[in-house]
Amino acid sequence: MLFEKILICTDFSTPSKLLFNCVPELINLGLKEVIIIHVVDIKSAGGNVEIFQKNDEDKLNEIKIQLEEMELNVSIKVPAGFPVEEIVKTGQEENVSLILMASHGAGIIKSLFLGSTTFDTIRISTIPILIEKFKDIESEKCEAYCAEKFKKIVIPIDFSESSYKVAEEIKKVGKVIEEIRFISVIEKSKSVDELEKSKREAEEKLNLLKEDFVSSGYRVKTHIKEGTASKKIMETAEKEGASLITLSKHGAGTVKGILIGSTADAIARQSKIPVLLFPYE
Repeated sequence: MLFEKILICTDFSTPSKLLFNCVPELINLGLKEVIIIHVVDIKSAGGNVEIFQKNDEDKLNEIKIQLEEMELNVSIKVPAGFPVEEIVKTGQEENVSLILMASHGAGIIKSLFLGSTTFDTIRISTIPILIEKFKDIESEKCEAYCAEKFKKIVIPIDFSESSYKVAEEIKKVGKVIEEIRFISVIEKSKSVDELEKSKREAEEKLNLLKEDFVSSGYRVKTHIKEGTASKKIMETAEKEGASLITLSKHGAGTVKGILIGSTADAIARQSKIPVLLFPYE
């Protein structure tokens, strides 16, 4: 299945605690094993690393017991080091299929769309990352943007190999999905004729993709927009009531060697809707 083994990152902030509410939905997608990680930041722990680790292990064990009641195989990790490096290293060593992170963590300025630990992990991770987003982040009413993230999915398609790979991964999800919306954005055209030609070509390709997914039992709609890709994707997702935007870190035109493309960067940072990023190039 798509996500059988996941790594959940927590710093014990309210948003990161809410991440565990995602688990029941992921169980429906085939989840069997969970690793919970909290990194003791050596920059702030000073000479008290072992004390912090012991206290944090106790906190994680309480969560572990709750998740085991859902018949999951659960383990905890409390390494000391730099959070981003430890998260990525653990994900690779444990061969997880997904890293689950909150958009905001402890000490993050709430007006920011995305915390630095989450963003830096996105940049260097070779593992898919699901970024949970939140409403009322500054209040006691803080809650996840939506309870069922895989219900109504927006998949941007720029006709690169990586965007098609993302679509194929989502096809594996199955009946949990109620609707998929493919969106293609035309960013530049030299003339009206070129724009119309680009629209026709995009429509033909999207229709082929739609037919493929419809034949697999999915309800699908397509959108063709003009303008800045990230802006149009987010606008469409919000307007259509999407529960998740899923895309590759790299798309058409991304310079080789760049850790994350501009469209994925903007959506990860600015989207109000949860984002699932795949590391395809």
